[in-house]
Amino acid sequence: MTIANIERQLTLDFSVPAICPPPNPKLADKLQKLAAAMDATIASKLNPSIGQQNITARRSRIASSIRQDGRRLQLIQSWLVGLADRHCNGTCPIQLAKISNRSHLEPLASVFHWQKEGAKSLEYLYTGFDRGHEIAQKLGAIGIYSANAALAAVELLEGLSNPAACQPNPIGERVDALRRKAIYQQVPDFFPTPGAIVTRMLQLANVQPYHRCLDPEGGAGNICLALRDLGVKHIDCFELNAGLVEALTLLGFPLLGRDFLSATPRPIYDRILMNPPFGKDAHIEHVRHAYDWLAPGGELVAVLPLEHPSRIKKRRQFSEWLDELGADRYPNPPKSFTSSDRYCAVETHLIHLCR
Repeated sequence: MTIANIERQLTLDFSVPAICPPPNPKLADKLQKLAAAMDATIASKLNPSIGQQNITARRSRIASSIRQDGRRLQLIQSWLVGLADRHCNGTCPIQLAKISNRSHLEPLASVFHWQKEGAKSLEYLYTGFDRGHEIAQKLGAIGIYSANAALAAVELLEGLSNPAACQPNPIGERVDALRRKAIYQQVPDFFPTPGAIVTRMLQLANVQPYHRCLDPEGGAGNICLALRDLGVKHIDCFELNAGLVEALTLLGFPLLGRDFLSATPRPIYDRILMNPPFGKDAHIEHVRHAYDWLAPGGELVAVLPLEHPSRIKKRRQFSEWLDELGADRYPNPPKSFTSSDRYCAVETHLIHLCR
């Protein structure tokens, strides 16, 4: 069957017949138990252990594949629950009445994804029935003998539960992929801020929803997302790396520009939270420049490398400048950034400045 023919088939109206078998509490209980038994497997696949290791391109691909399998199982689980409810109250469509175990739903999960991908992917389904492939045999075991009947069954299953909720969020998937790529490509000075440190920064800055906030080095959005979770409406940022710029844009954070240091300061921000680059002492210029963006009464909290008294003139002058402004310093727990998505052994502390 050609793609054109498949596209015409997709316009067919699959109406839901009112015919339903009597309630079947025994089957309902079985399906419910099968669904519950999937919880641990789904949880392990959605959060694979390989995804917690130092990210490489290969590990990233493996973790993505495992998560995809987890979402597929999540979809099947939602169908099992929906079928159990319908068998319990006697409203299960007769076309689905022969489904009695998880394996019966596996081929229908494939049909579901092919349907979402469009006509070209559905070639597998129509060809399968035309030539008697394995999927046709599996679907025949539950009384489905044509591609159209398989599509109708999937529509009925979608009506039993909310499978759409089990599907990946395209924006979230893309942002996650861009983040992982930046890590395994070792984008210079990209070390995502660990959640515990972000929380401490928010507390030190006493951020309120009405504050106008700036993150001069947006990265993958850790700080910006935490600000949004607090209810902050006005969040601006800068980011140099093109992939991370895309990630921030997808997350809905407006970028004022790429290169923060080349931007002319506008002293309009109530709060600035930042994790600047440490390489070649770049954090010094970034903090000095960020201070000029603070509105009167504004506050700045930055993650900085923990340094001892230095003979290097640039570092010594920066430390003296912080002292003149009355900056408070708060050491972070040892090895805080070893829990970052990208391992970093540099010891850090937080500085808190008020204008």
